[in-house]
Amino acid sequence: MACNLALTAAIAVILLFLYLYKLKNAMTSIPEEARAWRPRPWTAEEIRETYETICRKPIDFTRHLPAKLERRYIVVGGSGLVGGDIVLQLLARGQSPSSIRIVDFSEPSRSDLLEGAAAKTDHVKTDIAEPSSVEAAFTKPWPSDVAGLPLTVFHTAATIRPGERSMLFWDRTARVNVDGTENVLAAAKDAGADVFVATSSSSVALRPVCDERDFDRPLRPHGEYFANYAYSKAIAERKVCTANSPGFRTGVIRPGNGIYGLPTDQICGPTLSEPKSASFSAHTIQNFVSGRNVSLGHLLFEAALAGPTVPKCAGRPLVVTDNGPPTQFADFFRAAELLTDPPVEVAVVSSLVMYLLAHVVEGWAILLARVPILTRLGLSEPKGPVRHLQPAIWTPSAFVMIDDTAARKSVEEGGLGYVGACTTMEGVCEQIRDRNRSQVGQSLKSGAGGVAKTILETDLLEEHVGA
Repeated sequence: MACNLALTAAIAVILLFLYLYKLKNAMTSIPEEARAWRPRPWTAEEIRETYETICRKPIDFTRHLPAKLERRYIVVGGSGLVGGDIVLQLLARGQSPSSIRIVDFSEPSRSDLLEGAAAKTDHVKTDIAEPSSVEAAFTKPWPSDVAGLPLTVFHTAATIRPGERSMLFWDRTARVNVDGTENVLAAAKDAGADVFVATSSSSVALRPVCDERDFDRPLRPHGEYFANYAYSKAIAERKVCTANSPGFRTGVIRPGNGIYGLPTDQICGPTLSEPKSASFSAHTIQNFVSGRNVSLGHLLFEAALAGPTVPKCAGRPLVVTDNGPPTQFADFFRAAELLTDPPVEVAVVSSLVMYLLAHVVEGWAILLARVPILTRLGLSEPKGPVRHLQPAIWTPSAFVMIDDTAARKSVEEGGLGYVGACTTMEGVCEQIRDRNRSQVGQSLKSGAGGVAKTILETDLLEEHVGA
C-alpha cells in the first residue's frame, strides 16, 4: 500500500514537473508569426542615431493636427495621459484656453499642463460615477467669448484594474467605465454637444488580432474578455456608438496597445523612474502607441464628425497605433539602458514563477471577497502594484498585433486619414530625452521597493488614464 502511494506521488510529481516545464517553454518562446511582425531587433547604433536626431529636432506633432475648429471643449479625464495630450494639442493648433474645460477627479499635475496656456484652462473636479457631479461640471457657465460655440466632448477617463477577472469585483470597474460613461453621455446630450469621441481599448479585441472586426458581431460573454476592464470597455464603447445620431455624432478610438509618453505611464514610465527594475516579458513582441498619437486620433475623429455630412466612421470604433513595426519589450529595455543618464538597469525574471505567484494573489483576493469576515479581522488585499499581479495580465502582455488599416483610410472610405507622427523608437527616444532632462541636478530614488514595483508596472499594458 505504501509503495503504491509513493509510486502515485512520484508519478504526480513527474507529471507536474513536465507540465510546468512545458508551460515555461510556452511562456518564453516566440511564435514564428510574431517574428514576422518584427523583422529585426533595434540596434544600438540606430537607437543612438534616433536619440541624437530627436534631441536636435523633436517630433513635430503640430503639423499632423487637423485645422482649428471654432468650438468649445470638455475633456473628461483631461488631467491624464491621453486627455492631457488632447488639451495640449488643442492649444497647439490655436484653441483659446477659455474654450477648454478639464473634467477630472484629479487636479492636473503634469508639468506641461501647469504652465503657459494650459495653466489657463478651466478645471472642474468631478466624480463621473455620480450623475449630479457630472451635471454640475457640464452646466457650469462658460466665458462669454466662447459660450455660443458648438460643443465637443472627449471622454478619456477610466478605471483600470487589469488583473481582476472575477465578477465578484465587477462593480469596482463598472462604476466608472460603464456607469460613468452613461453619465457623461447623458450630460453631453443635455449640454447640447453634437460631437462625442471616447477612448476605448484595443484589449476588447485581443483575439485574433486587434482591429475592429469584433464590433460587427454581438458582444461576447464576459468570460471571453481577458478581464473586467476589457469587458467594461467593450460595453462602454457600444453605448457610445449606439448613441450616434445626426445631431449627436459619436466615435471611439481604440489605442493599440500599451500607451506611453509620461513618467506616469505604465509602459515606459516605471522603468525610466527606477534605477533598477525587472520584467517577465522582455521577449514579448507587440505594438506600442504614443499618447500623442492617440490624441491625434481623437482630434481626427472630431474633425470627421464635425464635417457637413455624417461620415462613415460615425458610431464606430477605430484602432490607432504608432507607425512602423511592433516592438519587443527588450528593444525598449535596450534603449533605456543605452540612453538614460543616470543609467537604469532591467533584469529579466521568471515568467513562470510570477505566473504561479499571480494565482496566489488572485486566490487571496477572491477568498477575501467570498469570506467577508476575514476583512473584518483586519486582513486585506495586497496594496500598490502587487494587487495587479493576477493571471489575467498575461493575456494583454502576450504577443499582440495591432491592425489600424481602417483608421488610415480616408474619411470618404470610412477612416480618419490617420498617419501617426512617430514610430515607437522615435517616441521612446523622445521620452528618454525628456527623462534625462528632468534628471539634471537630481538623483534617482533608490530602495528595495523599486524592483517589486516595476516587475509589475513595466509589464502592465493599460492604465492610461485615471478618472
